[in-house]
Amino acid sequence: MISSSASCIRVLGIVLTIFGIYLLFSPIIALLKWIPLVGWLLGGLVSVAAFIFALLVGTIISTFVIAVAWVFFRPLIGIPLLIGAGVGSYFTFYYDWG
Repeated sequence: MISSSASCIRVLGIVLTIFGIYLLFSPIIALLKWIPLVGWLLGGLVSVAAFIFALLVGTIISTFVIAVAWVFFRPLIGIPLLIGAGVGSYFTFYYDWG
């Protein structure tokens, strides 16, 4: 019972982190939708870009927080999660894709 509720809370925390980061962009999306003729297109493009950004950053942040908590209780799971969060943040923010 406890492990299933903890898993649900973890997944809910990840989803809510992604949703919260997406909501940070909602004023910009709303302002872009006011532009005549092309506002719906710009708002849609920025919505998709904001969702992708929120998905990447929210997942990395949530994984990092979960990993830090697990390092103290289950180091064999926490340390690979920390490595995964570090690799994810490196490829998201520092790797030169072009």
